[in-house]
Amino acid sequence: MKQFLAVTAMGTDRPGIVNELAKLTATCDCDIIDSRVAIFGEEFSLIMLVGGDYAAVARLENELPEAAAALELMTICKRTSAHHAPDVTARLVIEFEGEDKRGTMRQITQFIADQGLDLAGFSSHAHKGEGNSGLQQVEVRINATAEVDLDQLEHQLQALAQTMSLRCTIRRMENQ
Repeated sequence: MKQFLAVTAMGTDRPGIVNELAKLTATCDCDIIDSRVAIFGEEFSLIMLVGGDYAAVARLENELPEAAAALELMTICKRTSAHHAPDVTARLVIEFEGEDKRGTMRQITQFIADQGLDLAGFSSHAHKGEGNSGLQQVEVRINATAEVDLDQLEHQLQALAQTMSLRCTIRRMENQ
C-alpha cells in the first residue's frame, strides 16, 4: 500500500539544496509527487509530497533529520494520504494588482472562505517603490465544481477588486 509524507524544509538559500533533497528521496526509494520551492529574502523553502511503500517512507523519515542537519535546514514531516480533489469543472486564475496596502490578503482570503471555494494556490509579491508606496500582486487559483456559478463568481471577484481599488484579471480554464 502506497504511503505519503508531506515534507517541509527551510534554510539559507544556496545552489544544490533541491538536488540534495531529491537525491535523498530517490536513495530511499521514494517518489516526489508534488513540490513547490520559494525564496523569501535569503531563505529557501521547499514543500513536497513524497510517496513510496511503507519501508521507503520510513527510511526517508529516519534519514532526513541527519541530512537536513548537514544541509543546515529545518525540516518538518507529516504522514498524509493522497489528495482527492473534488470533481473540478473549471479552474480560475485570478490576478489582483494595485497599491500595496495592509489587509489586502486578509480581504481576498476572507472572500474565498466565505464563498466556500476550493483554493488550489495562492501567491503574493509586494514591490516597494519610492517612499512608502509600492505595488502588490496577488495570484489566486481556484478549482470550481459544477455547483459554482462562474459568471456570478467572476462578477463578485470584480466587485471585490473594485471595492479594494485593485485591478483584477480572471482567466478561466475549462476542464476537458
